[in-house]
Amino acid sequence: MKLKIRLAAYGITLNVLALGFVSFFTDVSTEMMLAALPAFFLALGITPTVIGFIEGLAETSTSLIRVVSGELSDRVRRYKALTFAGYLLSSVVKPLLAFASLWFHVLAIRVADRVGKGIRTPPRDAIISFSASGERMGRAFGIHRTLDQLGGIVGPIIAAVLLPFIGFYNLFLLTAIPGALALFVLYKWVTEPRIPQLYKRTSHLKEAWNSPGVRLYLASVVFYSFSAFSYVFFIYRLHDATKLSIIFAPAIYTIIQVAHTASAFPAGEFSDRYGRIPSVAVGYLLAALSYILAVVTDLLPVLLVAAVLYGAHKGFLETTQRAVIPDLVSKEHRGAAYGLYNTAVGVAALPSNLLAGFLYTIYGSWAPLTLGTASLLAAMTPLIRVQKKLSP
Repeated sequence: MKLKIRLAAYGITLNVLALGFVSFFTDVSTEMMLAALPAFFLALGITPTVIGFIEGLAETSTSLIRVVSGELSDRVRRYKALTFAGYLLSSVVKPLLAFASLWFHVLAIRVADRVGKGIRTPPRDAIISFSASGERMGRAFGIHRTLDQLGGIVGPIIAAVLLPFIGFYNLFLLTAIPGALALFVLYKWVTEPRIPQLYKRTSHLKEAWNSPGVRLYLASVVFYSFSAFSYVFFIYRLHDATKLSIIFAPAIYTIIQVAHTASAFPAGEFSDRYGRIPSVAVGYLLAALSYILAVVTDLLPVLLVAAVLYGAHKGFLETTQRAVIPDLVSKEHRGAAYGLYNTAVGVAALPSNLLAGFLYTIYGSWAPLTLGTASLLAAMTPLIRVQKKLSP
């Protein structure tokens, strides 16, 4: 009870904090895997084009699942159960990379892991939105994202320290431990939000889709998603430009994750103070600047700045993009709205990563980043129109 009172004084709830720790442990597990993937891809002889296919299909495969999960969570009001199911699937399949020896093994595991994310993300985000007051929505998502990304720092550090000693396969097996801790916290401390059931039958997806400003906002998210191809291509650009050994990939990835984590809570506070849409625009601009710096120079210090900006834009957008949804959609349709939002994030992932892999192969590592910059500029136009609709 005392903990709840203290949390309430800061405008947050136990659900928000507990889900933050669930994401923390899950991200430790996931980022241990992801930090090792660039070197693992090379060890298996997987080409950039195939990498683009694997990472793109892994992200895009979640799209339909997110829509179904969001709609279902609003219908049955079992947000916690669906969230648990998604985390359970991801926690079970990641250690199976220890048995992968061919590219399609990696593909199957990455797709299954992302399906788990697709199941859990809309109901989880709905729980967060239900557990936060409207004026502190940005703070709630900022706290959740910060804890999530702290795991994104710890995971790569563990990978960087252990990988030279235990190898890929033992490292992948160890991802089971933080995955199990995430499930325990979710089961023990997250409570189901109490949302009144609607008396009339309705399509939550349809109602969310027709809410004012939603389609324009989703268009902006899709354009951004075309720029959000796998981090592997960004790291490969730094590797090509500086000739650093790929063994430093976990260290570079850790820098990105530190910046990601450091920006998440300030992004939420910025969002509460200056507005949701302006905060998203800042994230777009940070991403564009990071890509431009990575393209125009081969100097290591400047490229490290680009890596910091790249991580900072992730923290900004993964906090502020989600905080926009409650401003656009009524409470009873939020699960479906988060399903649509997460689908918009994923729908461009396959073509984006395929195109990034193709451009990398034909023109070099600068080409995907140039495409990303153009996509970010395109994302600004519908975002500005959403801001006009929200303005009094």
